Amino acid sequence: MTRLQNSRGFTLMEILISVGILATVGILIVQVMFTTTNVNTKSVLLADIKQNGEFAMDVMSRQIRGAATIETTCGIEDTTTSSVTIRTLENATTTFLCHSDGIAARIASMDAQANISYVTGNSVTLSASGLATCDDSTLSFSCLFAIGITQPVTIQFTLRQPGTGTGIYDVSQRSFTNTVNVRN
Repeated sequence: MTRLQNSRGFTLMEILISVGILATVGILIVQVMFTTTNVNTKSVLLADIKQNGEFAMDVMSRQIRGAATIETTCGIEDTTTSSVTIRTLENATTTFLCHSDGIAARIASMDAQANISYVTGNSVTLSASGLATCDDSTLSFSCLFAIGITQPVTIQFTLRQPGTGTGIYDVSQRSFTNTVNVRN
C-alpha cells in the first residue's frame, strides 16, 4: 500500500472550525438585520405619534386661545379634568375630550349638537394600556380660577400606538404638554 504524499484536501477539524466561524458570522448578520428593522419600525411609529400629537396640540391650543370663555369649571385650587369646553366668539361651544372609535381612544372635539370630529388619527391612542378605551386615558386639562384674570389651561396627553406589547421595540409613546391663555 502506497501513501500519497501530496494529498490536497481539508481535514475534518479544519472543516468544523470553518463551519463554526461561518455560523457565528451568519448569526451576527441576522441579529444586526433584525435590530435595524426594529429600530426603523419604531422610528416610523414615533414620527407618526409626533405628527398626530403636534397637530392635536396645535388645534386645541389655537381654539382655546381664540375662545371667548372657558366653560369648564375651574376651582380655586388647580383643577384637572378629562375634558374642556370652550365658548367661541360666535357663541358656539366646543368640547375637547377622549372618544373611542372602537379602534383607538382618540382626541375628539364635540359641538353642541354632539357631532364628533376626531383630532388624532386611529393609528395612535390615548389609552395607557394601548386599548381602544378611554377608561385609562392620558388626556387631561388643568386650570385655575382667578377673578379678573384670564384662565390659563394646561393640556397634557400621551400618545402611543394601539394594541402593543411591553417590549422595548413594541412600545412607542410620546407625551405632550402646553399651557394656553385665552386672548379674548
